[in-house]
Amino acid sequence: MRLMTLTASVAIAGAIAVPATIAATASASTTTGTASAFGLSANGLVNIPQTPAVTSTSGAHHKSLVQLPANPLVKLKVLHTSASGSTSRASVVDLQVLKAALSAHLITAKCVGGEGSSHLVKASIAGHRLAADAAPNSTVNVPVQGVGSVSVVLNKQVHNSDGSLTVTAVEVKLGLATGKAQTIDISSATCSAGQATPPQQPTPTPSQSTPPGQAPVPTPVPSDLPVTG
Repeated sequence: MRLMTLTASVAIAGAIAVPATIAATASASTTTGTASAFGLSANGLVNIPQTPAVTSTSGAHHKSLVQLPANPLVKLKVLHTSASGSTSRASVVDLQVLKAALSAHLITAKCVGGEGSSHLVKASIAGHRLAADAAPNSTVNVPVQGVGSVSVVLNKQVHNSDGSLTVTAVEVKLGLATGKAQTIDISSATCSAGQATPPQQPTPTPSQSTPPGQAPVPTPVPSDLPVTG
């Protein structure tokens, strides 16, 4: 039976607070490795910590958040993250980034055994449809009225120094009137490479045997004959 715990609120930029998240921890898993994930983070004029963040070195861990508090940057309905051994996932539902004119019904990232992927459903920016399954590190620059050029990286994949991989489904960068850049990371998952499969042992060749019903041919053994008389 899963144990449901209620985690405390997390402050955002000293002004915005993330509502409590529901976390579930399952029993230990047979998969080994390290994995982590978060639904959304932002840095710039509006700062949002990695929310909801989850990490696992063993066992399965899940967190869900039904909404973000009121802020001038992002609106969404549900964030969900999970991590287990060397597998992690993150998803965001009904996202709207107001200043970047970005919207999506679903944004997901998945990392399994050191390999990552992302998937978008009905995602667009300033009226331009974004690829559902973009190649790693695909960059799109779109002019947005009132903001200027907005840079979007789809399926961003970064190989970390510890050998793990981080895949972020969408990274948004936009300039603000203050001259300070705003960055938003949406659906990010990190995982380590899974254990290598041990090499297969060669199949032993069966030895030749005597067909049934036949006696083996005797092998002569040299010896001295006994002398009598």
